[in-house]
Amino acid sequence: MKKTIEISGMSCGHCVHAVRDALSGLASVQVEDVAIGKAVVLAEPSATDDEIRAAIAEEGFTVTSVHTE
Repeated sequence: MKKTIEISGMSCGHCVHAVRDALSGLASVQVEDVAIGKAVVLAEPSATDDEIRAAIAEEGFTVTSVHTE
């Protein structure tokens, strides 16, 4: 399923790279796009929003919302 993740605290290319790497490290998530303030991923049903939030938080950013399509 496709998830659009709104993220606060991102301000530069380094932030984008950090979030992309964090999400790429999750086996059940395939990264489609990461931009300042937002990421779009394809997630297997086993991928929880909490798992995604934790990976992003570990890089120092805050997920403000996750929309599943």
